[in-house]
Amino acid sequence: MKKILHFLLVIITAISCTTKNNYKVPEQVIISGKILNFNPENPNVHLSVNRLGLGSLQIHEEIDSIGYFTASFESYTPTDVWVLYKTNFLVLTHPGDSIYVEFNGNPQQRPELLKSINFSGDAASQNQNAAKFQLMYFSNPMYYDWDAKAKAVKELGKDEYISYLDSLQNVRDKLYNQFVSDVNPNKETEIWAKTYLDEDYFDALAFYPAKHKRANKLTNKDWSVPISYYDNLKKRIPISESMFISGYALSNFINRFHYDYVRNNLWEDEENQKYKTNDGFIAGPGNVIDSLIVYGVIKHTPDSLLKQMVLTELIRQNFEKSDIRLFEKYRKVIESNIKESFLIEPLLEQYNIIKERLDNPQIASEAMLKKIADSSAKQIMDSIITTNKGKVIYLDCWATWCAPCISEMPNSKELRKKMEGKDVAFVYMCLDSEEKLWKASLAELQLTGQHYFLTKEQSTDIRKIFEVSGIPHYFLIDKKGIIIEKGSHLRPNNVEKKIVKLLKE
Repeated sequence: MKKILHFLLVIITAISCTTKNNYKVPEQVIISGKILNFNPENPNVHLSVNRLGLGSLQIHEEIDSIGYFTASFESYTPTDVWVLYKTNFLVLTHPGDSIYVEFNGNPQQRPELLKSINFSGDAASQNQNAAKFQLMYFSNPMYYDWDAKAKAVKELGKDEYISYLDSLQNVRDKLYNQFVSDVNPNKETEIWAKTYLDEDYFDALAFYPAKHKRANKLTNKDWSVPISYYDNLKKRIPISESMFISGYALSNFINRFHYDYVRNNLWEDEENQKYKTNDGFIAGPGNVIDSLIVYGVIKHTPDSLLKQMVLTELIRQNFEKSDIRLFEKYRKVIESNIKESFLIEPLLEQYNIIKERLDNPQIASEAMLKKIADSSAKQIMDSIITTNKGKVIYLDCWATWCAPCISEMPNSKELRKKMEGKDVAFVYMCLDSEEKLWKASLAELQLTGQHYFLTKEQSTDIRKIFEVSGIPHYFLIDKKGIIIEKGSHLRPNNVEKKIVKLLKE
């Protein structure tokens, strides 16, 4: 029966058509497919939807017993999506698309996987050509010669490094011209490929100053680039709607322009020099710094679309910390500058969700628990809250394969030592992992506390109900069992004051 259903899905996707979207209303995108030779012990496929200014949307879906999977999300604009199974590749999507893909699940490296890939449904020809581009790119030393790149970063001065980047850009241009000549892609795919290649240049340019100092053990006092160095980032401007399909590359650029061009120029403004310390850092009252950054983004971003995206990123990053104060204080300014529906509407939706949770934490907690009333996830949460009744609970969602999760464990140990003897429970919830690897990790980490291993079904429930889009992800639960705050920002070295505050309540 499953084979028949998937066959029908392929037929439906093949005959469906994509309608033009005005970026004002989101439409569903479906990515389904079959992973050939998949490993039953690795039963999940992961998607990362690149959203301009809004961060990536993480989707985790189970693979059935014969290799099929289906994932869906809503999208306002065209964008590319990372599909990850052992390694990853990009799929080009449009609002309303239904895309079907098959690929070999054995390869650990992208080129081998890309050789096996086959698309049908909407944008099939376009994605087949995009896969050919990725095969050319990831097979080129320009991409994988990391030693040469590291050597250039360490040894070359500013002007020499820019010359080095220019030489690499010539290689990229040749690859792009070969792709266009050999494959004859449509115009949108050409723009996507060119935007992706160009971002290599801007990423390397932006990261060079910090990497050069780190590689040579230099401080800000020892060495720095002039402010004019970051003018090179303006070569990417103007940003056009035709580039939206390049969600990954453009999202990277939004971040680089925000932190490297805007903020560096902001603190070079004569009236802001007083906030710079002798070490090159910024210090000042929080409300003043907030105001300078908001208006600095507006002042120093010359492109209209890019300005809206940088402002969106700024507010979204605060929302990830459950912090709505900046948005509320500058709401009129923000809404008068962010005009595009695909940016402001998701921000407003997220704001309303966070505000409701902050205003009514008990109601928000009850609502989340109600959603899992008939699932095994409820039993887990009930067990955690009941076992630790009267205590503040610090809940850590992690996985054995998650490097950032593992790197935070020593900090968690230190925090636990500081809280020893206090009414604080440290609970660790392992998601999307193999049980034998979980046990091995605990043995290696020597991590005390309360540990829960979740099956794939339980992991899915927890992720969906509690909006755990990425890990590590943390929960702060008060003595009454109410979820006060959650998110990736509640890392062990940032949360001590909040725990102490809850202990006093």
